[in-house]
Amino acid sequence: MKPEDIRNVTIIGHGGSGKTTLAESLLLQAGVIQRKGQVEQGNTVMDSDPEEVKRGISINLGVAHLPWKGRTLNLIDTPGFFDFEGEVRSGLRVADNALVVINVQEGVEVGTENYWRLAEKRNLPRIIFVNKCTIEETDPVKVVEEIQEVFGKKAVPVQYPIGKGNAFQGVIDLLFGDVSGADDPDTANAWKEAALESVIELSDELLEQYFAGEEIAPEVIRQTLRQGVVQGDIYPILFGDAAKDIGTQELLDFLADFAASPLDRPPEKLIHEDEEIEVDSTSSEPVAFIFKTFSEPHVGELYFVRVYAGEVKSGQELINARTERPEKINQVYLIRGKERTETPGLTTGMIGVLVKLKETHTGDTLRSKELRGALPGIEFPEPRLSLAIVPKTKEDEEKVSEGLSRLHNEDPTFTFGYDPELKQTLISGLGEVHLDVIVSKLREKFGVSVDTDRPRIPYRESIRKPAQGMGKYVKQTGGRGQYGICYIKIEPLPRGQGYEFVDAIFGGAIPQNFRPAVETGIKKAMEKGVLAGVRVVDVKVTLYDGKYHPVDSSNLAFEIAGSMAFRDAEEKADPYLLEPIYELEVSVPEEYMGEIIGDINARRGKILGMDAEGRYQKIRAYVPLAEMYKYATTLRSITKGRGTFTMKFSHYDEVPREIAQRVIQELKKQQEES
Repeated sequence: MKPEDIRNVTIIGHGGSGKTTLAESLLLQAGVIQRKGQVEQGNTVMDSDPEEVKRGISINLGVAHLPWKGRTLNLIDTPGFFDFEGEVRSGLRVADNALVVINVQEGVEVGTENYWRLAEKRNLPRIIFVNKCTIEETDPVKVVEEIQEVFGKKAVPVQYPIGKGNAFQGVIDLLFGDVSGADDPDTANAWKEAALESVIELSDELLEQYFAGEEIAPEVIRQTLRQGVVQGDIYPILFGDAAKDIGTQELLDFLADFAASPLDRPPEKLIHEDEEIEVDSTSSEPVAFIFKTFSEPHVGELYFVRVYAGEVKSGQELINARTERPEKINQVYLIRGKERTETPGLTTGMIGVLVKLKETHTGDTLRSKELRGALPGIEFPEPRLSLAIVPKTKEDEEKVSEGLSRLHNEDPTFTFGYDPELKQTLISGLGEVHLDVIVSKLREKFGVSVDTDRPRIPYRESIRKPAQGMGKYVKQTGGRGQYGICYIKIEPLPRGQGYEFVDAIFGGAIPQNFRPAVETGIKKAMEKGVLAGVRVVDVKVTLYDGKYHPVDSSNLAFEIAGSMAFRDAEEKADPYLLEPIYELEVSVPEEYMGEIIGDINARRGKILGMDAEGRYQKIRAYVPLAEMYKYATTLRSITKGRGTFTMKFSHYDEVPREIAQRVIQELKKQQEES
């Protein structure tokens, strides 16, 4: 397959816009499936994972190739649900085009805007498909106005819908078709004129011809339109109803004729130290990128790959740019959902699947040993939510780490680790549904059952005033004893300064060789403060005096004395409790702002500001982590799924006194139980 005949298209859009159904309709139109599956019945090509079938939503990206008009289209269907944004980013990383699906009834939703921005960041050509046009009492004309309001005047209808709602029956090509039979000839003619002018304005030469009244050949219009789409100067709007297979054949025609090929895109670059090396797509030296890993029972890991140069073929040895070690390529497959067809190799521009790789993960570059460097990886979003997990049995405990590792390889937006301070194994992801899927996959795929729990909060304690303390550890019995006495002064440091130790001993009150042991004891005491048994921060400690015994003194004695001195001083220094404060950013439609601000205030939040972001408002606030448990559910409920949020650690702040007392009691109870 020649690269110029390949169209790599990632389908993006808000959840429920009909992306998976659209992919199914395109596959049916191309004749590669004989019967169309339905999302509700769990039998579509793209949603084949048991979790997707069970939940009726896309969770993983799906890939399917189809032939059309002498071209090969690789469709990458992505989830619309925010919890699986990582899959969208993976799909867009290897796409040459973004097909943006909009539900005619809902218009431009927040997910559509978010994923549009991701496509924009990659400078991808964007083609808009207004879906579900047979829904009653919907008006495609109003949707076009909204699309242009949000995405600008580059968004131009190149089709006119025949009929509205139940009466929708097809589309007219505005550039080359006859609109005289349209139900609203005035609007149709206005659109036709606007479409033609939008294409003509892309070329100074065509503008001159147009103003001179010269006739412009249809083939020139087609070439100019394609160039405009490829360069991102025009976002064509098409219409249809994927569930009823209306407008999807015309969409295939449009993608085959006007979407970008791999050769139309700027060359990828291998990054080697500070050097950028352009990948020559005509070179025979292979360069490929792994954009998704998927674990399948009885098969192992499947590695979704996009080839940027040369050929990736069975029996070949390529270098993994991350490890700089060779990877043997075994079987190579073309893929259509869960159906795989073995192929000798994948050439430039093609997308397929590799198996049985040893050290390769998502985001890795495989390349010829003659080349150097790696392709830029995938910028995944940071986890927004954590849960604690507890294996149900000893057997589960032994297997849990391997299961979590393999799930992280599948989905890098999911992370996990044991927190020794909180004494919990934490799993972190993009939302509650995301983590629910992880727990379910852990059970179904790897046979590991876990209970989930609320993560503990990493509280801290600090002091309000200076104080002095003495530590005395003296044990003198028969034989060698223990002897160590030290005097320290502690004082508060500004928030966030951590810890400072000053050795202010003059002379030989404590010999030099024992002083590090005193500091070790102090640090150990600071791990469990006297107030709530949590780490002490923002304290300056000065060691200013002490006593030793020439025979009985030891490092151990001074370490214990240092620990005792710190506890003694902290008790006198008016200790208080600190909690982690996170910076929260919430994007919501304007009509929900009042309710969202009210909810943030109820969570002891402090509003920092509000900014307009397109048609949405971004609210910034500081909120205690302790108040953010299951915030995603609340936000989804208030905004009917139209709100999104991110949060990141900002700083520690004092816990209000009335809350602190309750928290201290809870922390002490936890420590007694553990």
